[in-house]
Amino acid sequence: MWKYFLRRVLQMIPVILGTTLLIYALVFALPGDPVVAMFGDKPVNQAIAQQIRAEYHLDQPFIIQYFYFLKNALTFDFGNTLRGNRPVIDVMAAAFPVTIRLGLMAFVFEAIFGVIFGIVSGLKKGKWYDSVILIVSLLLISVPTFVTGFVMQYFLGVQWHIFPVTAGANPGFIDLLMPAMVLGSTSMAYIIRLTRTEVASNRTLDYVRTARAKGLSNRSVIVNHILRNSLIPVVTYLGADLGALMGGAMISERIFNINGIGNTLYKAILQGESNLVVSIVTVLVLIFVVCNLAVDMLYAALDPRIRYA
Repeated sequence: MWKYFLRRVLQMIPVILGTTLLIYALVFALPGDPVVAMFGDKPVNQAIAQQIRAEYHLDQPFIIQYFYFLKNALTFDFGNTLRGNRPVIDVMAAAFPVTIRLGLMAFVFEAIFGVIFGIVSGLKKGKWYDSVILIVSLLLISVPTFVTGFVMQYFLGVQWHIFPVTAGANPGFIDLLMPAMVLGSTSMAYIIRLTRTEVASNRTLDYVRTARAKGLSNRSVIVNHILRNSLIPVVTYLGADLGALMGGAMISERIFNINGIGNTLYKAILQGESNLVVSIVTVLVLIFVVCNLAVDMLYAALDPRIRYA
């Protein structure tokens, strides 16, 4: 087990290096000069501009800049922002807790309701409520997230006053509930369809019929036999989606005016804060990779064949 864990950790290293290099190259290739953008409408002082470029290694070739960033990132020293000269780590520390809460709420929402509706639909395949669940899930997949967000904001917030329209500066649980539902709605639809397919397929297999023939209760057959095998691909999707929710929070945070990491990343792109953009994306990549590592470890608990292999 430990050898498998170490092998997966070693496989993460080239993934992280390759991803950060690609992101850094894309940000480096963006048009415009971030130092000139700092002056706004004011005339550019060339002496000060040159000093700033030297301080942030912007006068160096691309690969040298990347190695400077990589060396500092190993100690979580991401430098300062170009505007305001604030430490990047402080900016992320202020924004990440909000996004983590939003992402976890969306994760719980999609996992609970996605699995429950998927199980009901899979066990009762062909019934009228199976058709209703499939239609609703297809609708959630087809409609873009920003459309779902504006529709829910209008009806649940403006018309019916069930939830706050915007989250505000220090959002609480109720403030983040509707944004979390919007963020997790598409993933919930995929989980419903994935769970339904697996449950409907496994409930007709030989080992399930054998379990019923041995006299096991219907609940025991569903929980210990059908669900245990059906949830393996669902756990795979959930593990990958937990990291994706952090990056995908940008749309929800923009709609509901949440000062999270997605909104911070959006503003950093508009302002040309290349160092902040690369730092945020690097942390998001680390979260995504760690989530996938956790999923690989959960496989052994769900499927003994993987553990013994």
